[in-house]
Amino acid sequence: MAAIGVHRPWYSAGIREWIFTTDHKKIAVFYGVTTLLFFLVAGLMALGIRLELWEPGLQFMSAETYNYLLTAHGVVMLLWWAIGVWSAFANFLIPLMIGARDVAFPRLNALSWWTFFAASVLVLLTLVPSNHIRMMWTGYPPFSLNDDAGTTALYVFIVHLVGASSIMGAVNFITTTLRMRAPGVTLKNMNLILHGIMAANVIQLLGVPSFAGAVTMLFLDKYLGTNFFNPNLGGDPLIYENVFWFYSHPAVYVMILPAFGVFSEVIATFSRKLIFGQITMVFAIWAIALLGFMVWVHHLFTSGIPDWVRIIFSYTTVLIGVPTGIKIFNWVATLYKGSIRYTTPMLFTLGGIFMFLIGGLTGIPLALPAFDINAQDSQFVVAHFHYVLGMATTLGAFSGIYYWFPKLTGKMYNEKLGKLSFWIIMIGSNLFYFFQFIIGLEGMPRRYADYPPIPEFIQLQHIQTVGAFILAVGILLSLINWIVSAVKGKEAGSNPWGSNSLEWQIPSPPPPHNFDRIPELPAGWDPYDYAHHKPQHT
Repeated sequence: MAAIGVHRPWYSAGIREWIFTTDHKKIAVFYGVTTLLFFLVAGLMALGIRLELWEPGLQFMSAETYNYLLTAHGVVMLLWWAIGVWSAFANFLIPLMIGARDVAFPRLNALSWWTFFAASVLVLLTLVPSNHIRMMWTGYPPFSLNDDAGTTALYVFIVHLVGASSIMGAVNFITTTLRMRAPGVTLKNMNLILHGIMAANVIQLLGVPSFAGAVTMLFLDKYLGTNFFNPNLGGDPLIYENVFWFYSHPAVYVMILPAFGVFSEVIATFSRKLIFGQITMVFAIWAIALLGFMVWVHHLFTSGIPDWVRIIFSYTTVLIGVPTGIKIFNWVATLYKGSIRYTTPMLFTLGGIFMFLIGGLTGIPLALPAFDINAQDSQFVVAHFHYVLGMATTLGAFSGIYYWFPKLTGKMYNEKLGKLSFWIIMIGSNLFYFFQFIIGLEGMPRRYADYPPIPEFIQLQHIQTVGAFILAVGILLSLINWIVSAVKGKEAGSNPWGSNSLEWQIPSPPPPHNFDRIPELPAGWDPYDYAHHKPQHT
């Protein structure tokens, strides 16, 4: 008798199998749940900061607690959310999009998450008052070497664990993408999000050791008596800034390049068009990754570096806007005369591009020393990177979650609630961050727990705080949408968007082994070609 095939979802497993799993889909869920939980924790810290800034003076917390909230908010939002969330996407999507049954090194993949989990436990330990870290996420000496900075060792160990997790993931994702593609999937025609993820992981491989080296020197200076950063004994704090930013500015592109990939997937699907200038988009992604290592000194324009160095890095910083501009132009050209559907993922993608455009345009004057010297360490800079990283990355991640939600769960989300969430997020975030530009230009410095009772400052702080709480409501609506829809949503079918991409050609949710047979794609196949290759549609 022939056995009857029964579709078994990837998540149908006992607790033991989940704990010891090496399935890339389960590990993707581990990453996704962890990053979302820490995103919420960091968001609550941000609301605490905004409440403290409602009025001049210290209302709700001490200056030390305020510094802790700023530090923890920065570390968690950047390392756990803006970088960590893409590990969830990479784990889930790479094998499905290239026609593989798993990643190249499944056990290393599991170890990567467990290392990330260990770092997460250490972050939770910082909630204990005696373990507060108060040196900001950058950890600049000499302050980070003082007792007032808190437990520097804990900061160093957290960075090392997250860095080790990132390197393990990068090795896995790059190897999987290069060596495990199905016949017909080439570097030329594979999904643009895969190029974005791979470029981000190349940056991780090259840059994370620099970050780890910087914090290791901090540890040695504070606890073992070395003097890398002590100018009285031949050291120099600028060594730290250079080594730190050599990674930490390229890390910006670790956060945004995968979001650019999401934008490309969603725009192609919901405009039913081939990506305009697809090859130039690939070159733009890799140009951004390369140029990202050539701009770090713009963070040091006010630190006494020679003028000729300022000029060189001003040029390179402006130059990186060229491949970014190419991408935005190509997205707009793809939308031109497309059969556009304004679904929730499409709205979040368009919102993400809009927010990145504002952040990018305000980054151009910051690349010019004459402007940057006046705006440095003001809230103008905070507004700039919250538009670029805070909102463009978050909207990209939310767009991706909504877009692949049917594939992950087999259920459809609530479209009305998703759109309502988007509009509330856009209103709240622009009230918050746009007025931060204004107060920054008016002279409000960043990182201050108190400020003079200037009427204009008080009014602008009120607007920002109201915007922050509106933003929080919008984010909460999306979280509710995902949780409720995962349990009670309508059945999605295998390909609700009618996409050509490989992950949509298998059942939703995917079976544990992904593909019954490794696909062999016809000549000329393209995941975005809706004119010549009709997708399987349910």
